Amino acid sequence: MELAGRSRTPSGSRDPGRKTGTHLSEPVLAQVKNTVAGALEALSEDRSVVVTGAAGTGKSTAMAGILAGLGDRYSVLQLRGAASWAGKPFAGLFWLLSELPPETLSNPVYVLQYLRRVLKDKAAGRRLVLAIENVEDMDEATVAVLLQLCRTGSALMLATVRDLSACTGEFVRWWSEESVHREGLEPLRSGGTRVLLEGLAGGRVSNRLVVQVQARSRGNPLLSALFLREQMDAGTVVRRRGTWVWTGSVSYSGALAERMEAETGGLSTAERFAADVLAVCGALPVLLLLQVADPPAVERLEQDLLVSSGSAGTLRFKDPLLAEAAAALVPPGRAAEIRSRLAAVQSRQTAEYTRNPPHAADIAAVRAAVQEAGDLSRCGRWTEASAAARTGLELADRYGITGRQRRDLLSELFCVFLRCGELRHAADVLAQTDKAAEGMELRGGNDLCEGIVQVLGGRADRALDSLQRALAQFEEEGTGDLVPLAGTAAAYACVLLDDGDAARSYLSAAGPGTRQRRDGANASSTDAGARSSDWETALTRSFSELCAVHGVSVPGDNGGFTAAVPSGTPQDLPTSMLVLTAAALHGRPGAAEELREAAAGCSGDSAQMYLELAEGLTARRPASLLRAAERAHSLGQYLTAYGAAGGAVRLAREQSDRARLRAARRLENASYRLLRAANSVADRLPELSDFERELALGAAAGKSSSQLAGGLHLSPRTVDWHLGRIFQKLRVSGRAELRECLEAERPRS
Repeated sequence: MELAGRSRTPSGSRDPGRKTGTHLSEPVLAQVKNTVAGALEALSEDRSVVVTGAAGTGKSTAMAGILAGLGDRYSVLQLRGAASWAGKPFAGLFWLLSELPPETLSNPVYVLQYLRRVLKDKAAGRRLVLAIENVEDMDEATVAVLLQLCRTGSALMLATVRDLSACTGEFVRWWSEESVHREGLEPLRSGGTRVLLEGLAGGRVSNRLVVQVQARSRGNPLLSALFLREQMDAGTVVRRRGTWVWTGSVSYSGALAERMEAETGGLSTAERFAADVLAVCGALPVLLLLQVADPPAVERLEQDLLVSSGSAGTLRFKDPLLAEAAAALVPPGRAAEIRSRLAAVQSRQTAEYTRNPPHAADIAAVRAAVQEAGDLSRCGRWTEASAAARTGLELADRYGITGRQRRDLLSELFCVFLRCGELRHAADVLAQTDKAAEGMELRGGNDLCEGIVQVLGGRADRALDSLQRALAQFEEEGTGDLVPLAGTAAAYACVLLDDGDAARSYLSAAGPGTRQRRDGANASSTDAGARSSDWETALTRSFSELCAVHGVSVPGDNGGFTAAVPSGTPQDLPTSMLVLTAAALHGRPGAAEELREAAAGCSGDSAQMYLELAEGLTARRPASLLRAAERAHSLGQYLTAYGAAGGAVRLAREQSDRARLRAARRLENASYRLLRAANSVADRLPELSDFERELALGAAAGKSSSQLAGGLHLSPRTVDWHLGRIFQKLRVSGRAELRECLEAERPRS
């Protein structure tokens, strides 16, 4: 590969993608890796490539990876657009055209012929790639000539673009042609930001930290990395229990301040004031901002991409992180003046808004649906509760409810689906927080919520990881109200992982289960707040009782398991059935009968699952147990599905019911593989011998026993015997299921 040339951004020009040095190495994100792979494949097929994405999404990293992956048969000419050159013809190629007389530059045909000849000589027989960063900053004449080189087959283009709408019309038309391969880099969701932060920090991070970074960066990888580095250097992000957690403090004294100064250093006095107004006050309606700041200055800030339009006709800094840094740099006296001037204008405008807030009726309709879902879920009417919860979600989406109101809505619906036993729907609600570009957490924190969903489903290893993150964050915040819930849930996860000592340690640290009332912003004297607290208390007690069902408790804990559902406490109805189910599957006398009695007055899939489980255990009916296992699996209750399917296997074998035996064994295996990450086929394959692994992969590929036997000099019967043992080790029922598992697990493995 040859570096034929490189143009530089003139000093003094603003470069939003500027990176600062640090002792932390930045991990390459999966979407960047995928972009590199897709681009290299397209170039190998003789197709040009355009990579789009906002500043900081990884275009430069992708460009570097693509260039590094090109072989010796390519010659590369690197170019870079600059805003200061956009109005000068052929400014992007001035160093190549410097030998031409100035008057010839008015003849594009002559320039094209000259470039084709020069570049052909420089390429020396290799395929020429024009690697161009920031095409939108290239002048129109340069873009036209370069596109002509590509259209005539003289070169391939590898280009990055921040804003496609700012490119020339000719480039946009070329970009839409079939001969061009397009890759787009999007802002990260919360999950991608977590991967980035953990790669930078070299360890796990709490979800609170992820949300705080996401809120400031809106998924911009560059800003996320910049913010984390500064906070780690300043000690405002610390490590607790092996987890990096958010302390609540923020530092803007280092690279962030330098970056803000670089962005705003060239602003005029009027532009600086307008920027300070937005920094101090956040997003503002355009008409309100124009009454306190100079309109031409505001327009110039928009043209320079320093501020951008938000929802409902508002303006804000393009990056919340830069807005916070800018606010920290505004002198206190100037900030007070800005607030005073803004308050004077606002006082004349907000009276009507306060009397008639927009969407009040819509919000009331959503709240009514959510409240109905909560009330129904507490009394066991789970079919109706689930339907009302879905209605609430649909209305929230339809009316565009966002921010704190959406967080409160999702938090309540998360609890509704938990009470209904619909763990998959609860997980879906939790996943919706990942879609918020500004970052969002449910009440109590997403780490705790994720841990509860996973441990109730029996996925103990995943649950413990999330719960440990939650406990580390609670310790840093000094908030003890949710520690009993997180601690008992972690204890139950340890029980499922056969670590009784760790479980007792968590139970001891969680205390007797009495919980303090929340204070500050999280406090609530409302009925909804009290009901939420009661639900968490009931869930805390249930986790302790689930540990006791498995024979794990701490001295002085009268835990044990409470058989009957206490009267007058509907919060205990769903949690008591969790304990009764575990006790019934462990063979506790009378537990199945009590489970049937408790579930008899309830409705919904989980209630039907409890009834069928109780019937199958008391009447020894494999068909009932199999139906219970199928329902449990569909609800995300994989541990219950595993236990019920295992019971169906034993009874079907005793009763020589081969059809149900096959179905139950298949479901038992499927549930088992989901309980722990190490239970997957992909993770268990390396445990086989080379001989067994070869047989397994051959069988999954569709080879018959005779074909496998011929290659190994064995009889088909011997091969079948070995395959039977292999299927048992991998927990699959046969070739078809093995093939399905390998195909499904291939991306993760």
